[in-house]
Amino acid sequence: MKLLLALSCVLIGNAATDSKRGDWAVLRGLATGTEIRVTLSGGRTVRGFFQKNDADSLMINATTSQETLARQDVKRVQSKRPGHRGRNTLIGLGVGAGGGLAVGAGLDHANQTGWFSDFGKAFLTPVGAIIGTVVGVALPTGGWREVYRTP
Repeated sequence: MKLLLALSCVLIGNAATDSKRGDWAVLRGLATGTEIRVTLSGGRTVRGFFQKNDADSLMINATTSQETLARQDVKRVQSKRPGHRGRNTLIGLGVGAGGGLAVGAGLDHANQTGWFSDFGKAFLTPVGAIIGTVVGVALPTGGWREVYRTP
């Protein structure tokens, strides 16, 4: 029964989101200067910065000119989400360093005798930090979010 209730809530939420995407007035919520990508009915895509919209048109600053696009020609509008590459890099650095330290401490604990009793922590902490940083930089960030789609 709980599964049925949860499934119906998800379906109702998706239906509400889909109906909101078909509402032209949603474009008024975009801030001036937001990077957008507009797909037109002919298949052409225009990329630029949102200026304003009214009941019948959408104005954007494209790469070469300012364009006014008629509402009936617009099939889809997407906005660019901000990237989080710096945040992901720092998280990767911390997780990698912590993982390297943990593995190094485990190896050092297993080998408490000898001249390299702290070698695992000293070596694997920076290696883990480097690996984590590279992974954090490589993670995809930002992307496009659909704001409007013709019903």
